[in-house]
Amino acid sequence: MKHYSSQIIKILTRLLLCLMMTNIFYGCGKKGEETLSARQFLPDKIEGADLVRSSDIRIFAGQILWEYIAGGAEIYQQYNFIEVATANYKSGASELVADIYRFDNDIDAYGLYTIFRPEKLSLARIGTEGFTGPGSVIFVKGAYLVRLLGYEESETTNRALATLAGEIDKILPGDKKHPGAFSLFPDSSVIGSTDKYYSQAFLDYKFLPCFFSQKYLLDGDTVTLFFSSDQTGEKYLQWLESASAIKKAEPAPDSLSYDSAKVFIVDDYLYGRIIAGLKKGRLLGMVKYNETHKRFLANWLDSLQ
Repeated sequence: MKHYSSQIIKILTRLLLCLMMTNIFYGCGKKGEETLSARQFLPDKIEGADLVRSSDIRIFAGQILWEYIAGGAEIYQQYNFIEVATANYKSGASELVADIYRFDNDIDAYGLYTIFRPEKLSLARIGTEGFTGPGSVIFVKGAYLVRLLGYEESETTNRALATLAGEIDKILPGDKKHPGAFSLFPDSSVIGSTDKYYSQAFLDYKFLPCFFSQKYLLDGDTVTLFFSSDQTGEKYLQWLESASAIKKAEPAPDSLSYDSAKVFIVDDYLYGRIIAGLKKGRLLGMVKYNETHKRFLANWLDSLQ
């Protein structure tokens, strides 16, 4: 009997270690469906557009990304980066460079896109979402983030960028809808193009990975709603302990429908007054909270199943 118990313990220990390593390797999000190599979405030429690829396609995968973008690779790795395919294009005298970054899943790809997205932008009707800038087009679709840059800014270059972006969008796989997790947020009073996904360190707290957020305009105030999966309550407890240690935690209104009053308010010196609590296996709340915003938060909490 002791022999079998020992064997069972060894098996369970190995399974637990495997699960732990899986979580470490894949980060916050679950493993996505197998994605196709990015290189096949860089066309040789575009018929009728005088636009041709003028270089071989180069691939930088995994940890060697730093060879291509020295000093900027770390944030890509945080979002489960797999590879980037890059090539140069020519259209008359205009020269472009096209990069297609492939990630493990659409949430990670969209999440990194939201980090790069500027507050003031010219949205482009392309992919899931995209924007244009001086001599550039950046968009995301499925598990792919596309960055197109012109060596100079001109009308010819901008036309070539738009043409190449449209062609890549047509052949790139993936859903044009935003990741479904963002549908958890309310629609009213939302500020457009302010949804974000943080793979690590939400509000600069290292113990708060995998957070979704959305900004709202309430009575002239800009507030942020947020949520993250927290089935064990570990993130909640670490945040509460951190706030309590610096004597910044205080009770929250018990009229809000958090689970078993598991909720607190913290005055953060960088982000202001924050309310955070557990509901239905999620850690969620509001940044820049005050009593005038209580009804909006309460309605959101009540809508969650």
